[in-house]
Amino acid sequence: MATIKATCPSCGDVDLGPRQVRAHVVEAIEDSESRRTYAFTCTTCGDEVIKLADEDTIRLLSSAGVRVERTPVPAEAREPHRGRPINYDDVLDLVLWLESHDQIAEAMALSSGR
Repeated sequence: MATIKATCPSCGDVDLGPRQVRAHVVEAIEDSESRRTYAFTCTTCGDEVIKLADEDTIRLLSSAGVRVERTPVPAEAREPHRGRPINYDDVLDLVLWLESHDQIAEAMALSSGR
């Protein structure tokens, strides 16, 4: 079993096993904007320590047996988008339009079981 050396801000260097370390990657559309961290509970003082990491550190921790949890970017975020983003006025216009079109409102009410 691999021994992982980490540094607690209060206690200094501590030795940990792979099961004592948690790694997490929150992916972003641009890989350079992904957020990578690893965390552990200090074996000396019991404090929870969270540190930023780069991809090499995550790869090294993974090869030592640390389970890496990844939060992927939804596929929709990677799709090309055209036009301007919708804003509050657009939503309000849609609500007002829906209120004035009874056929749509009735169909929605029927489909929701009202």
